[in-house]
Amino acid sequence: MDEATSVLEQQNVKALKNQNFLSAQQSVKKIKATVYLTEEAEHAFTELYIHRLRKNRKIDRSLIACEAILALYEKEVNVKV
Repeated sequence: MDEATSVLEQQNVKALKNQNFLSAQQSVKKIKATVYLTEEAEHAFTELYIHRLRKNRKIDRSLIACEAILALYEKEVNVKV
């Protein structure tokens, strides 16, 4: 019974790792989009980019846009993502 339990535990660990890998892949999926910004929004976007650059934070324009969209979604729908 010990050997069977050990085999089952190993299979469960492999299954969990596979599930974690698949969910990580799904969250990384990206789409390409064109966004038209007003001058004010473009200026704010650039300022935010420069601010992150100076603070040595991760500076990916796509990441900034994603964070902004998710923050607006949370604000409007009152759902944490």
